[in-house]
Amino acid sequence: LQTHQAKFVTWQFDGEYRGDDCTATLTLGNPDLLGESVILVAHFLQSVTSRLVLGGEMVYHRRPGEEGAILTLAGKYTALKWVATLNLGYGGAHASYYHRANEQVSV
Repeated sequence: LQTHQAKFVTWQFDGEYRGDDCTATLTLGNPDLLGESVILVAHFLQSVTSRLVLGGEMVYHRRPGEEGAILTLAGKYTALKWVATLNLGYGGAHASYYHRANEQVSV
């Protein structure tokens, strides 16, 4: 809960499930049944192999006269000395690469 001048301005409910090889989360933000507005965020990650994880995120919002959803797909590959990630969605693509050269140097 977040308050401003003794009024609730933001509130949300979060839930998470962690399995042996998957994780799922659900966030419900500012739900207003009378005003018919809500923000819903869902994440899911699944280990495909011991090194590869695939998943996605869905963001849905609704308020009177406006409704929309955005889907983003994600992937992560972990090797012995490096990790690479890729996110693809409506807003474009984002890639990252992390490499551990030795105990003192990581890029």
